[in-house]
Amino acid sequence: MSITVLIADDHPLLREGLARILATEPGIEVVGEAGSADEALAKVEELRPDVVLMDISMPGGGLMATREISQRFPDTGVIILTIHDDEQYLYELVRAGAKGYLVKDSEPRRVVEAIRHVHAGGSYLPPDLMDKVLGEFRRLQEGGGTAPERPRTGAEALTARELEILQLIVEGRSNAQIAAALYISEKTVKNHITNILRKLDLHDRTQAAVFALRHGLAKLDDGPDGGP
Repeated sequence: MSITVLIADDHPLLREGLARILATEPGIEVVGEAGSADEALAKVEELRPDVVLMDISMPGGGLMATREISQRFPDTGVIILTIHDDEQYLYELVRAGAKGYLVKDSEPRRVVEAIRHVHAGGSYLPPDLMDKVLGEFRRLQEGGGTAPERPRTGAEALTARELEILQLIVEGRSNAQIAAALYISEKTVKNHITNILRKLDLHDRTQAAVFALRHGLAKLDDGPDGGP
């Protein structure tokens, strides 16, 4: 079954260019386009795409649309398209529920990789931006900045297995990779992640990874990250 994609951007030429790129990719189908945040929300409700490529700066507010899509349609992954290559800007998008982040001059293969990775249950950042973000977290963990906050209510309710899965999420593992590593089914992984998000009062795995690092529930290592 194809990965269904909605392209939301107020520039028709950019939408057309992305649609042409994705049309050549097996297993990916563009099912609709939107030129504003309101139209994007309406199209997501109508089409229920697997992935939305969302321009953060389009009329109506891409950030607002991302937040609402993440809350109302949690099975749809939002990948942000932006001209901003700034890790501080990224944190706002993570809090809004975005599962991927691409600058608009990314190579076409990066766009395809991001779509496939997010659809598989992972999160996606360009390798150079991932290096910046992980570097900042390493600096904080090594004592160069503020110490991790104490876990808020809900974190203490996580089981040993849930903490194990949370660590693998931080390492950028997809649901399939987590299932293989722990010798359990993908369905079981999804159930665990649902429980983790409920206990921590979070919306998606990206927020869970940031929460885990900030609160000392997981540590960074040299394993795979969210990029290729």
